[in-house]
This record gives sequence, structure tokens and C-alpha cells, in this order.
Amino acid sequence: MDVSSSLLRRGREAAGVGVLAAALAVLAAAPGHAQTSKFDGLRGCERYGAVQFKRRDPAFRRFRVERNSVTADRYARMIGNQFVATIYSGKAVYDGGGGSKLVHFICLHGGIGKGPLFVYTLAD
Repeated sequence: MDVSSSLLRRGREAAGVGVLAAALAVLAAAPGHAQTSKFDGLRGCERYGAVQFKRRDPAFRRFRVERNSVTADRYARMIGNQFVATIYSGKAVYDGGGGSKLVHFICLHGGIGKGPLFVYTLAD
């Protein structure tokens, strides 16, 4: 009886360690998918702005945010019927038919899953 109970106990311990290792692996991998940075939001703002500007200006080439000038304000409130998580503002380069020019921009971002809601530029 002692031999069989010892083997049974070792089997349970090994199974417990295996389950614990699997749980730790899942927990360690999960946060990597949910993490975002300010630059992920800015890329979305650049893409959204480029689509909007191309619709209005056929000569438009590209919209590039100057990342070192950006401020990110965590807003997390409703504006009208839209939830705005972050407001990005700073300088950007607007490359249109007349060449590149430095502009100020504002981007209202809805957060993960929503993406950018509004991008607007003002001449410098």
C-alpha cells in the first residue's frame, strides 16, 4: 500500500505542476495582446487623417505626425454621443500638391476597438 499511495501522490503532484505551468503560460502571454502605446494610437490617427484628407484633396500625398511634439491627454469622457478615451495634439507634416507644410493637429481617439474618431489640422 505504501508504494501505490506514494506513486499516486507523485502523479497528483506532477499533474498539479503541469496545470500550474499551463496557467502561468496563459497569463504571461495574455497581457501582450492588450498592451498598446501612444504610438499605436498615433498610427491610427495618421491613417484616419490620410483617408479623410485624400477624400477632400486629390493632390494629397501623406500625413505624418511629428511624434516628439505630441501630447496625449487621457480624457475618458463622452463628447456628444461618442466616447473619447484620448486626445492627441501636436505638430504634423501635411504633404499636399503644394509641397510639405508643418501643421498643428488634433485627434480624438476612442480607444482600443474604436480607433480614431476625428482628425483636424490647422496651418502653422
